[in-house]
Formats: sequence, C-alpha cells, structure tokens
Amino acid sequence: YSSFTHAKRDQGRRTMAYPQISLPIVQPGWYATPKIGVNVTDYSLDRRTTTGPESISRTLPVFSVDSGMTFERPTTWFGAAATQTLEPRLYYLNVPSKDQSNIPVFDSALADFNFAQIFSENQFSGYDRISDANQLTAALTTRLIDPSSGAEAFRAMFGQRYYFKRQQVTLNGVTT
Repeated sequence: YSSFTHAKRDQGRRTMAYPQISLPIVQPGWYATPKIGVNVTDYSLDRRTTTGPESISRTLPVFSVDSGMTFERPTTWFGAAATQTLEPRLYYLNVPSKDQSNIPVFDSALADFNFAQIFSENQFSGYDRISDANQLTAALTTRLIDPSSGAEAFRAMFGQRYYFKRQQVTLNGVTT
C-alpha cells in the first residue's frame, strides 16, 4: 500500500499484491523452477491531472521457468590448481499485454539494463507498469574457483534475451 501526494500531479493510493507459487526442482548439477503468479494492483485517485477514471484495477498473470546446469572440471590458473565451471541458464517469461495507459506513473521508471535485469519479470522499476513479455533469456557463466578455499578467482558471463513478440506496454508513451 502506498499513498502519493504532489502539488501538481495525480495523487491517490495504490494497493499491490503479487501472490505466487513456484516448484523448485533441484538436483546435483541442474535445476528448474517453474513459477506462476498473479499481479493485482488497485488505484484509488483523489485528483487526476490527466484524463481517466478515479478507480483503476489491473490483474496480470505471470508465468516463468528458470533452469540451469553446472559443469565442473579441474584445471590450472597461472600454475595453481583451480576448478572451472560452465553454467548454461535458460529463463522463459510470459506476461500477457494489457493496456496500462490510463494508470498514472507515480514511482515507475525503466530499469537499468544489466546482467541481473535480463532475468527479471519486469523491465520497469516500481509497480505502475508491468511489462508484457514472451521472451527467452539464454546465458552462460564460467568461473575459476580455488578448490582449497572456494574463493572465486575469475568470472565471465554472457547473455542474450530473445523476444518472441514485440512488447506493447510503454512508460509515458515511450516504446521500449
């Protein structure tokens, strides 16, 4: 629950709930985690500076599957013993498109694009916009680990997001 006041902008209250259930399947060397949730948001606006209703509700189902594997092999790193890992990961996300243009933007923005963000459910920060998605993220991580201490000496990560459908939800009319 959040209450927003501003001298010149929309003001009101936002209530948000995101119940979800996941089933982590974890085995030595691999994992898969299917998850389903329902993002429910209600707005009760005291003042609108834009056109639209004073009471708004949005309900969106969210489905994802996160999976990965870990392969290890002994190697050397500058003459010292090390364990090298190879960790492929796939993350599928599906969120249907819903027109959110009548919802005011209180505290949302486009999230910074970084390696962790390509595995997130929403490309926006805050709760005023929930991005639609039908996408797959593929990534590969490799590490060099000291086998005696477990300390990580080196890490490299590569990732790519593949869109099966162009995203429709925007922030203030700006296509992302």
